[in-house]
Amino acid sequence: MTEIYDVEEALTFLQNWPAAARGSPIFQRALNACFAVTIDEGAAEEARNALAAFARIAGVLAKDEPLQRLREADDWARSPTR
Repeated sequence: MTEIYDVEEALTFLQNWPAAARGSPIFQRALNACFAVTIDEGAAEEARNALAAFARIAGVLAKDEPLQRLREADDWARSPTR
């Protein structure tokens, strides 16, 4: 189990994701959102939502994530403006 507490840990997690499985748009959105925070070009909340959406779709999100936060992350991931 991997616990992620900040954007640097999120970036490391994503960068260590198997290369063959990195082609999805949701993965790329999570990676880009996390990277943007590290260069002060993005918001941490957006990165968290992107990472949560990716983790949920990838089947690696912990089951103790509050349902409302999962819905917010899913809504964010489906947003065409992201």
